[in-house]
Amino acid sequence: MRNIIELLAFHDERKIKSWLYHGFVLCEAGQFSLLMNELVEAKNESNCELDKRIHFSELTSKSTGSSRTRTALRWVELFLKDLYKSMWFYFFGINLTNIDYEFFGSGDKDFKIYNRFFEIGLFSACRYFFDATTEDVEISQIFSEKRDLQKDDPFLIHAPYKINKRETNVLVKSKRIFQVASTVSEEKIRPESVHIINLADVLTGAFSQVIDYTSNKRGCTEVADKIFPICRRLTENPYNKNSLYYKRYAMSFFPKKRISRSIVMRYGIKPAEDQFYYNRKLRLRQPGFEQLID
Repeated sequence: MRNIIELLAFHDERKIKSWLYHGFVLCEAGQFSLLMNELVEAKNESNCELDKRIHFSELTSKSTGSSRTRTALRWVELFLKDLYKSMWFYFFGINLTNIDYEFFGSGDKDFKIYNRFFEIGLFSACRYFFDATTEDVEISQIFSEKRDLQKDDPFLIHAPYKINKRETNVLVKSKRIFQVASTVSEEKIRPESVHIINLADVLTGAFSQVIDYTSNKRGCTEVADKIFPICRRLTENPYNKNSLYYKRYAMSFFPKKRISRSIVMRYGIKPAEDQFYYNRKLRLRQPGFEQLID
């Protein structure tokens, strides 16, 4: 008999120079309250107002002087020590310099690329974390932080439709992605989901900071430095079955090489599976690190 895993998915993104990142926090529906309560408790312990938004890019000061940074730091500590028991996290990076925009037709190609790799990232996370031979994954709802969408942008329905069309062990039960405000007071329908959306933002930002090191903000660097060991583990030895994080946290990048549309059309070459990879240089602790943050 197959096991049914009922999930809630929470998403945030980050764009750095030539990279687009999608970050996904997944939790079982029955674990949602536990995860949310852990985040709220950590926020209270950090003397942070419950309604204060926790965004990675806004962590300007060190934890000694900022309740936002203290909260983000505490969440990352929980991520390292405890949250792997009640959630999964998948960090997916797309190298835009290796993407041939001709593949995405006419019109605005940016949102087409965004939506396509959102779908691939969420589907890849489910396929990696769960056993397709024994488990059926049912995503009850997908949450993403509210943002303005173009009228012709099908973001809200694209991923559910495309994933279900694959006819695999992964099913999205809701036909639309639910957009969530960034603060509890602004979110009138699902305010309890805001904290996990904020967590997805912090984790996605911190992973990106470890890899790209694009911000000199003290809070960003402090939080990223805390999460550095797990980023190193996931890039150097992601398939260590003895790790606490095995099949709970993961990162991957795409594509390794650029394949142009003209080559595909001419020779019938399709992107190989090894276009996905996990090993990238981590820039955060490179020589000169101390000078960069002072």
